[in-house]
Amino acid sequence: MKWNVPNILTMIRLFCTPIVVALFLITIPSGIGVFCALGVYILACLTDFLDGYIARKYNMITDFGKFMDQIADKAITTTAMILVLFAGNVTLSWVAVLIVLVVVLRDTIISGIRMVAANKGIVIAADIFGKVKSFFLDVASMVLMLYVGLVLCLKGGENAFIGAMPIEYIRYFGLALMIIGAVLSIVSCVNYSVKAVAGFKELANKKEREEIKDAE
Repeated sequence: MKWNVPNILTMIRLFCTPIVVALFLITIPSGIGVFCALGVYILACLTDFLDGYIARKYNMITDFGKFMDQIADKAITTTAMILVLFAGNVTLSWVAVLIVLVVVLRDTIISGIRMVAANKGIVIAADIFGKVKSFFLDVASMVLMLYVGLVLCLKGGENAFIGAMPIEYIRYFGLALMIIGAVLSIVSCVNYSVKAVAGFKELANKKEREEIKDAE
């Protein structure tokens, strides 16, 4: 394995995951821990953009980087999503479970499709729906993390914003982005499946033509 800048950034993103969890869950007065978790999460999301950009621009793409990048992405995104959705005042439990289930199942199905396709020599390129989905989920987690931090910051005081619309608008906005991300997860999964079926059919047709040619 070659340690280059993109790979180091990928590993930093992976190591940020337990830090975000610890900061979010540890009880620190005035929501300071949650705000720190938000800062670390934003930093991790920036590394996601930078590692791919640097790897492509300076021809530093490696097999290790491609493998670990997917793991780091799923780890930090899914972890943040679970943390904010299951925070007590964000949304109903069944809504949180449904969103997490959709996103996790999508990632599992696509990973399986890619593995089977790769074993048959079929390359399925990443689609735009998957990239946009990741963007919506990341921003949604940031917004909801901000909401949780603000609630903890203002909790117990006389501030009129607690439970009022200015704070609730943030929650509604974050949940809307999260739901859009979940819908895009389904669209992306269907798109990958269609591409995979087309690839498998093309491979079967190619083998059939080769068999006919050999028989002649």
